[in-house]
Amino acid sequence: MHIKEKLTDLHVHLEQYTSAESENVLKRANSVGVRWIVTAGMDLQSSAQAVKIATAHKQVLASVGIHPWVAAETDLRDLTDKIRYLALDNTATVVAISEVGLDFVDNAFTGVSYHNNENLREAQERIFRQQVDLACELALPLIIHCRGAYSTLISILQEERAYRVCGVIHNFDGDKKTADQLLNMGFYLSFGGAITYPTATTLQKIVRHVPLDRILIETDSPYMPLYLQLDEKNEPANVVQIARTLAKVIKVDSEEFIDISYTNFKTLLKIAMRDEN
Repeated sequence: MHIKEKLTDLHVHLEQYTSAESENVLKRANSVGVRWIVTAGMDLQSSAQAVKIATAHKQVLASVGIHPWVAAETDLRDLTDKIRYLALDNTATVVAISEVGLDFVDNAFTGVSYHNNENLREAQERIFRQQVDLACELALPLIIHCRGAYSTLISILQEERAYRVCGVIHNFDGDKKTADQLLNMGFYLSFGGAITYPTATTLQKIVRHVPLDRILIETDSPYMPLYLQLDEKNEPANVVQIARTLAKVIKVDSEEFIDISYTNFKTLLKIAMRDEN
């Protein structure tokens, strides 16, 4: 396989595009050499959509799970069991439990604040523990969302023995101490459009601290626009710019970095055999 076909996008939300948009988005991703895209669920409906999209497109994989915003604000009766059945019924496409985690800041869509709401934070923690347990049961890695909650996140990962499956923190924005704690537990760290901003000097220092074999890349499309991005919606094709920026920050050849991140992606998601089909 040529190096140009080794780009990966760990975390997107393809269900947020219209059907016509999605087809064009995937074509543009393919044209720049994006080999794999993981589209994430946030609740049962979007998780099912992720599976449907992945089933229809060879370059797309699915992750299923309950987002912390949903965990905090939704009646979740039996939802974890439904996510379990969805994953078990679609083992050919589901490669991770996601998007799960903790957000002690706010819901970007509804504006609900979690900072001073203990009940909503506890609801998130309870569902996250269930998702970690589910990941371990199904032997699937976790793709984790975390904002303003790294201390609690690390405690839960330790208490629930998440090292059994490990995973990755998507759009990591923690400090060096937090990075070290997660790396020591076996987790990967993923970086997206934020790294392309000239003002992201603190994040760039963190990136230089992370071992190359623990770095993954993502766009979080259609969200998280890149610096000077002209289009309103982000998309997987832009992951090439993120990869080049990270390579420049780390001071390695961009093709070497893409090759390493591709290996990291396949190792975490256990998809080595897929490239042989």
